[in-house]
Amino acid sequence: MPLIAAALATTLAVSPVCSWNRPGVDPYRGDAATALRHYPDIPASQRKVLLDKIASGKPDDKVAIRRDAVTGTWQYDAAIGDMHFGADRMCRSVDRSRWQAERSEPAAVYCADQHCIIVPKICGNVSRINRLSQVTPERPEQVAVPPAQTPVTPEHQPLDWLTGTELGLLDGPDYDDEDEPGLPRAIAFTPGEPGLDWGNDNAVQAVPEASTWAMMLAGLGIVGAWGRRASRRAASLPA
Repeated sequence: MPLIAAALATTLAVSPVCSWNRPGVDPYRGDAATALRHYPDIPASQRKVLLDKIASGKPDDKVAIRRDAVTGTWQYDAAIGDMHFGADRMCRSVDRSRWQAERSEPAAVYCADQHCIIVPKICGNVSRINRLSQVTPERPEQVAVPPAQTPVTPEHQPLDWLTGTELGLLDGPDYDDEDEPGLPRAIAFTPGEPGLDWGNDNAVQAVPEASTWAMMLAGLGIVGAWGRRASRRAASLPA
């Protein structure tokens, strides 16, 4: 195995940074097994798991590669590394800064434990990506619905037979009929009845107040006193 790895290292051209601003121009022309052997930190058992998933076409996630992010069911680092080009070239880091903001390239992600491989559909450039955590779907806010209120029927209260207003007496008699016989509603006056007819032909005379009576009695007293004095003066004059 060390000899094979050394032989592969001598035939593989590795660049630190490459441009990936035109995906599909330089697709990968090797196979997945060869590409995975270029990742010596992945244990052989996990490489086998990845190869089985790639061969059966069962990715762990389907993502969209954008200029500044990789979006899918899981969260990922935006950076894509160790991308294979052509037959024997690999770039440690790829630059896609010149992509349009709306551009999106579909890709499949295959994972074995913490090791994840991303394969863009447009070019098949086998690469590596770092998976962070699974995206938790947002739940819509649940608005508490108040319980339905039972309509309250106002309790009928007894009515004042004279004014027609409710008395508010819970234990009082209930008068449903305002015209119940035997309960007078108003005092009626018969025209022409002596002492009760308030027409213009028989106007009610005003009754003098107490102060009026006092002034009248005082006046009569003064007149009487003046008359007695006049009589005494006449009697005292000589004949």
